[in-house]
Amino acid sequence: MRFKKYLSLTIVLVLILTALTGCGKKDAVNDTGSQESEGQVVEKPLDSEQYLNLVMVAEPSTLDASKGSDSYSNGILNEVLEPLTRLEEDEDLKNVLRPAGASEWTHNEDGTVWTFKIRDAKWSDGVAVRAQDYEYGIKRSLAQDTAAPYAYLLAPIKNAAEVNSGQLPLEELGVKSLDDNTLEITLESPTPYFLQLTYQRVMMPQRQDVVEKHKDKYGSEIDTLVYNGPFTITNWVHNSEIVLTKNDNYWDKDIVKLNSVNIKILNDENAIYNSLSNRSIDSSGVGKPEWIEKFKGNKDLNHIEVTNPQTFFKFFNTKDKVFSNANVRKAFALAIDREELANVIFHGINVPAYGWVSPNISIGDEEFRSVSEEPIRKLAADNPNPKALLIKGLEELGMDTDPSKLTVKMTLGSTDQWFRTYGEYVQQMYNKNLGVNFEVEFVEWPVFTSMAEKGEFQIGYMAWGAEFNDPISLLSLLKSDAGSIQTGWSNERYDELIDLASKEMDPKKRLEYFAEAEKILLYDEAVLAPTVYPKYNIFRYKYVQNLGVTPFGTAGYKYGFTQGR
Repeated sequence: MRFKKYLSLTIVLVLILTALTGCGKKDAVNDTGSQESEGQVVEKPLDSEQYLNLVMVAEPSTLDASKGSDSYSNGILNEVLEPLTRLEEDEDLKNVLRPAGASEWTHNEDGTVWTFKIRDAKWSDGVAVRAQDYEYGIKRSLAQDTAAPYAYLLAPIKNAAEVNSGQLPLEELGVKSLDDNTLEITLESPTPYFLQLTYQRVMMPQRQDVVEKHKDKYGSEIDTLVYNGPFTITNWVHNSEIVLTKNDNYWDKDIVKLNSVNIKILNDENAIYNSLSNRSIDSSGVGKPEWIEKFKGNKDLNHIEVTNPQTFFKFFNTKDKVFSNANVRKAFALAIDREELANVIFHGINVPAYGWVSPNISIGDEEFRSVSEEPIRKLAADNPNPKALLIKGLEELGMDTDPSKLTVKMTLGSTDQWFRTYGEYVQQMYNKNLGVNFEVEFVEWPVFTSMAEKGEFQIGYMAWGAEFNDPISLLSLLKSDAGSIQTGWSNERYDELIDLASKEMDPKKRLEYFAEAEKILLYDEAVLAPTVYPKYNIFRYKYVQNLGVTPFGTAGYKYGFTQGR
């Protein structure tokens, strides 16, 4: 059921400039904009005109919640539709799941049947929001003919795989409306991360009458859409601008302070940075080191650094003779100086990666990386000489143990200059640290994905981001039935651990399962070699308040406002 979702690094390395994050710990602000300071209330009125000017580097591919797969469409959908829940932030910037389209929910004793009470609300055209709208949205995302790219996220729902493959009709899916205000979802088995799916686009409400009226055009223009979120779209000039306007029919409209959010679509970095510099826009991600340093010196800007829940990594073809050996894979995993790579190639912007699960992913109430050992660090500590591992591996393979007689090739899915610089740098690392003849070939991304699927490579390189806030989002990608990252590797114990973790409700036991699985993946078998976690630098004018900070957060612009523009 899982769809293959390669992330082209050409896309990954493009800046995320959509103002996804905020400016550190939020001040305590009451509804009038007053700030509380050590028991005293200091009057600081909101600006009389409440608006934001922001930027995106590309426009949404579609605003059809079932069919979209890009971050741009997802960002807009979070502003104009109301999912069952929203992942928001408390005062300590920890993610908190809060009621949204559902006012409350309950589940049976074993957590397999969930009941959501849909709050009284209206769509932007005045029609009542009903449980049937959520039911229809979920079923449409799983319908085989929709071909929703993220349908696999709904796998925990009863009969989801069979419905998505066409083996069972939609009526057999474990989703039904008991009445206009009650939605019942039945799962295949207890699923500890199920609530993390309730704010995903594939579970957003959709109006059946609107979808059927506009058919293939649904989501392509504003006159094909209705909205039940904090904002509506009042203007969409393709590849130029999207204007969001406060939705007066929104159930929580009194908390929404912004009257409009004007989003320019620009893909020229210098144009974006100049717009930020001259205040044409209020916030932007910044990727060029020289601009980062320039903006750091601007006292009117807040600087926010966010480590994204995403991992850049090398992956080995375990069906290849050389890389069928674990010690060879370990040697190539260790012969990378991650600190140097982060500083030289990524200009100190990104963070060295020593685990597969990236930062900002939680297990229970704690960040996974803060409570789980980093396997690559342990592998390096136990094996200070990667070249010795390589020689040992070659001996086990019955090959010549002289590394200088070994030729290995890495394939990169881009031909642009950044990748050529990266390839040359990695080539120097492997020549120096392992003494092998290391070659790099550059192909376009579609060619690369085809080669990977056919197993026509030795070492590949790409990135993957977590879809939701749980370690299983990344660790499940390496299950033998996932078909996501083409390593050719399978491990029965690894599969068993992921299956156990997918049903275990105790966070401590889940942590044990995940830690063992990650150890098998990186320390025992070295199937992957994580390199860096991407870190985004966002600069935002200080008058912008109360936008979200955390990468998974879906509060969007709902609580935003300006003071002192």
